[in-house]
Amino acid sequence: MAELTLEPYSLKQRWQRKSGSGHWARILSEYLESLAQACAQHENSLIGHIKALALFAEGGCLSISVVAPGIPASTSGKDPECPALDLTLNVIVYGLPRSLLEEITRQAAFFTAQKWGLEVKNISS
Repeated sequence: MAELTLEPYSLKQRWQRKSGSGHWARILSEYLESLAQACAQHENSLIGHIKALALFAEGGCLSISVVAPGIPASTSGKDPECPALDLTLNVIVYGLPRSLLEEITRQAAFFTAQKWGLEVKNISS
């Protein structure tokens, strides 16, 4: 087996409701699970850890974690009905370049936001 390279990727995002409803834990779990699925589709990739921390203006936080495609995300913390949150995302996947992780993350965020009637924008990367 060839040696796998590691180029971790992290960023901060702002998620905001445009319309509709749904619990943040479910939405963000779906987001991270879709990231894991997309990463696993690439040959010679190995997911180390995909994790996120959501901070709410009203106080509290929600952590979400995925370690493999096909395994549901784990969550812990608060899941309030609030209009927006700031998300810090860390993607540790061996074998994929940072540029590809950035593109996979952008696409997964766009499709998740579109499905749930949300807006998402990168604050920093």
